[in-house]
Amino acid sequence: MNDRVRDLRLKALAGTLVLGGLVCVLLGFLGVRRNDDIVLQMPYLASGGVVGLALISLGALVMIQQQMQEQSRRAAAVTESLEEWKEAALAELRAFLESATLELEVRNPAPTHRMENSSASVRQ
Repeated sequence: MNDRVRDLRLKALAGTLVLGGLVCVLLGFLGVRRNDDIVLQMPYLASGGVVGLALISLGALVMIQQQMQEQSRRAAAVTESLEEWKEAALAELRAFLESATLELEVRNPAPTHRMENSSASVRQ
């Protein structure tokens, strides 16, 4: 499946969940607003408020998942382009090193004067 289609589906699902959650919260509020008795308000609060908040939270999680997948794809694309760049740079460096010539001049080392055993020269 195309990544763009999957992204659009996840965004649509997240938007639908958030919208459904907002509708549930609104319906819960409309059911509660005329009742002053807390006992009568509890079913509306439980069904509308809690379910609505759960749907909103689920929609937010789906949106976060979609964003993480998109960032993962972007990071993979950057990594792939860096790998291609690295391979091209290494190939260019190898070609340069193969065509390069190295000239060395080897000189004879300067003579070093070693002193004979100093005790031997004293004895003579």
